Amino acid sequence: MKHRIIQTVAASVLLLSYPLGGAAQESTESNENIEDTYIVGFYDSLDRELMEEVGGETKDVWESIEAAAVTMTEEEAALLSNHAEVEYVEVDEEIQVDAEEETELRNDGLDQVKATDAAEHNVTGEGVDVAVVDTGISTSHPSLDVEGGYSAVSYTDSYDDDNGHGSHTAGVIAANQPSEGLVGVAPDVDLYAVKVLDEAGSGTLSQMLNGMEWAVEQDVDVINMSFGMIQHSNAMESIVDEAYENDTIVVAASGNRGESSSSGNRVEYPARFDSVVAVGAVDENNERAYFSAAGDAVELAAPGVDIVSTYKGSSFGPLSGTSMASPFVVGGFALLKEAYPNADASTLREMLHDEALDLGEDGRDDKYGYGLLQIPDFSDVDIDKEKDTEEGEDEEQPVEEDIDENPISDNPIDVPEEDLETPSNVNTDVSYNQDGSANISISWDSVDEQISYSIFRDGELIDTVSDEASYTDENVSAGTYQYEVAAINENDEESDKSEAVEVTVETNDTADDENSFSWPDRVESTPAFDDVNADYWAAHSIEELSARGIIQGSDGEFRPSETVRRGQSLAMIGRLLEWDNTPADTNFSDVSESYFGSGFIEMATDKGYISGFSDGTFRPNDGITRGQMAAILGNVFHLQQDSTDTGFEDVDPDTTGAETIAYLAEHDIVNGYDDNTFRPNETLTRAQFASIFYELGSHLQE
Repeated sequence: MKHRIIQTVAASVLLLSYPLGGAAQESTESNENIEDTYIVGFYDSLDRELMEEVGGETKDVWESIEAAAVTMTEEEAALLSNHAEVEYVEVDEEIQVDAEEETELRNDGLDQVKATDAAEHNVTGEGVDVAVVDTGISTSHPSLDVEGGYSAVSYTDSYDDDNGHGSHTAGVIAANQPSEGLVGVAPDVDLYAVKVLDEAGSGTLSQMLNGMEWAVEQDVDVINMSFGMIQHSNAMESIVDEAYENDTIVVAASGNRGESSSSGNRVEYPARFDSVVAVGAVDENNERAYFSAAGDAVELAAPGVDIVSTYKGSSFGPLSGTSMASPFVVGGFALLKEAYPNADASTLREMLHDEALDLGEDGRDDKYGYGLLQIPDFSDVDIDKEKDTEEGEDEEQPVEEDIDENPISDNPIDVPEEDLETPSNVNTDVSYNQDGSANISISWDSVDEQISYSIFRDGELIDTVSDEASYTDENVSAGTYQYEVAAINENDEESDKSEAVEVTVETNDTADDENSFSWPDRVESTPAFDDVNADYWAAHSIEELSARGIIQGSDGEFRPSETVRRGQSLAMIGRLLEWDNTPADTNFSDVSESYFGSGFIEMATDKGYISGFSDGTFRPNDGITRGQMAAILGNVFHLQQDSTDTGFEDVDPDTTGAETIAYLAEHDIVNGYDDNTFRPNETLTRAQFASIFYELGSHLQE
């Protein structure tokens, strides 16, 4: 069965349930007649006629949870949500895998969780069905034996992996090629590939529901879900609850939104649901990986840093993320299921709780859950397996080896020679001078073992800097430029140039026009938010911006404590300045014409206010940091400040948005924190953004 993938746009109708993580929570009145795909759930039984009566077109149906994917307009969705038999209406959200390529090879995860001892007692996961709900699994990989699968993506019926993420998680579970030093936790499981994400690692909620329904119908024993969304989905909760009620163990990555402390709950969905085993990541020292999300939903921890496993095609490579930790736990459950086939899902969960190595605080905590996964001692389990080897032939036992000692010719991660590593994550900020020229600040991730960096503008070398991973091109006239960076080692060898980042400097006339500021007219009907009362600290700012149509909520709530996203911030700026938001096909690979704020993002790009990331993405669904917020506001409103001395201990001239932060502090628009910090790398809440945005507007008007 083929399924149409629909890129998500925003839902801002008053009667809809919350939009899911990654979706923009703002939209415009002009988009009311644009059709999108929504997930509709019913309390009792699904009613196709009702969905069609409001004008919707039913697509996929999930009878097990009484829900369906319906194509309809925002207005039709609002009408449908008002019917008593409808439990929820939510946007068909985008789902994204999250893993980082690493440059070191290590393969000691099995020892950390004591998985290597299981094979000595013939416990290898044989006869246990495991479904990997991901980007598919490489069917041609010599280390993987894929029993079958299903594709829920629109462009292929094949469940073969064209991304690599699904194959990597599958290898942690079930790789079985000891000759290459690569063995999974449970190498003899029956592995099923459920492809719900595309070649870019992206997919929709409806695709996930289709894949999960297929896995539940196959009556698999364990399901791995190494992806996540930020906000709650009723449909997703229903499908994972259905699986658990059928005695299927569902394991999911906790997410890579970790913070330096364990405060707050940043675990993503589906890992946050009670019916799902949430897995965090630790490094080789059993310390929580810096990226691993903490929260009371975390149930177990497993290795997740520099994990070597299978990749797409016939290749190998190391990745890091909670996506890599989750399959270790899946493998552990598979071993338990073979050893104790009559134990139910809840019993097996308790067994791993009891066996876990307690880390951090005594007992269960938000960083490690019950502790590090430890495979139980199976010495008392009597499993007699038939030998498939011919008489006289020694069976090759799964023995973990150092992967560095094995001939890996097709590593998926292109790791240059250490002294020729190419600079990455090149970012730019533009600030304007009084004469109309611009200063373009360039920063990038530092490269180990380098002596200096070469800076190129439009292919020509313009300067060389030592040590610092930043540079400012001063007094640049109006025009469009491309910047690249290369590293130089101690032998004067130069790396490849980084990906080019394009920057546009506006003319002085344009800058003058933008500095002319006035508030938009008030809208006829100002929405009231149930979760923002008159005593709330940012109530006035929220009310004023709402009255002018700049901010909007959904379901009668503003959700002031939620993180504001990069795409949402551009939408609010665009509404303030009354930009044209005609849908546009941007140059960013992750902002298509169907994205709710594509027109705003395209206009901001044309004006040179934003340039995105060096990999060609804008990352509209990432939370915007306080420094990024300042940089964008400074570019848009051409905020001038002679000094970058802000008085904040954690802001220096190289900090993103430093000049604007100084301007905002000078004019009492931002005050920072009690410890004299600004925290430029922390994300902003919706209330914080609204407050700063309103205070800046009031200041500019004065």
